[in-house]
Amino acid sequence: MHPPLRLGVCAAAVLAFAAGCSSGPTYPKERVADGLQSLFAEEHLNASVRFVDHTVAVQLRYPGSLVQHDGQIGIGPAFDEAARKAIQSIHRVVMSTNADVRFYVVLISDPKTPGAYLTIVRYLDDVKRANANMLDTPEMYARTIFELNASGPQLLTLEQYVPRDIRLEEFLSWQLARRIQTALAETLRSSDAAMVGRCGGAFSNGEFVFTLNVSPTTERGLNEATMQQVFQTSTNMIAKVLSSYKFDSFNMVRLVHPLTGRNLVLPKTRLEIFR
Repeated sequence: MHPPLRLGVCAAAVLAFAAGCSSGPTYPKERVADGLQSLFAEEHLNASVRFVDHTVAVQLRYPGSLVQHDGQIGIGPAFDEAARKAIQSIHRVVMSTNADVRFYVVLISDPKTPGAYLTIVRYLDDVKRANANMLDTPEMYARTIFELNASGPQLLTLEQYVPRDIRLEEFLSWQLARRIQTALAETLRSSDAAMVGRCGGAFSNGEFVFTLNVSPTTERGLNEATMQQVFQTSTNMIAKVLSSYKFDSFNMVRLVHPLTGRNLVLPKTRLEIFR
């Protein structure tokens, strides 16, 4: 279990005026990457930038941001500072541009822990809603993707990690997999018969597919009541999140429990009753 990540939501829209008239965006579309790179240089940050379609990606190398202990990678003492500096600069640019930026990705690494990366992914509309007090801090945290991975000794490039634009349905599948896992862990916390592992999510051909990693702690296996609870909790979370995003560009949702081979298929129309 990694230590909890603490990441504030900070952003301000910057308006420039000259002779009483708007002079246009501070960072025009063609200057998004260069403008962000300049801000990082001012902060003396070792960072690179990639802007592809609607996604801004940043790779930040920051000493002390990650730690390694007994073969486990965790959050280092300088992580908060690294994330704050990177995200403040990103917000400064994406809130002051005419480019259609929808997502940003921050890939943080530490020179002392080669091959380890912490990824932060956010949907810009969520950031704007949080700034307008339409989302509270716990909800904004739940809508942020945090991913700690190890890629091996070979250095990872932004072109490899973010080869193309992020799509909303992809982001929602990643977010929902983590929220389902958290909801299942909370629901089954009092149960001694089941444990929850990492859940997976994907979107393809109009279908969301979520893998529910729930396993028994005894040889008796999972009883029917527990399985119903697992599917019900997952379905409620999916319906809640998709409704909050007003996302309906899908045909069905499939819940898969690999251990038992059980599948629950929910057409979009049936999912409506859980909202």
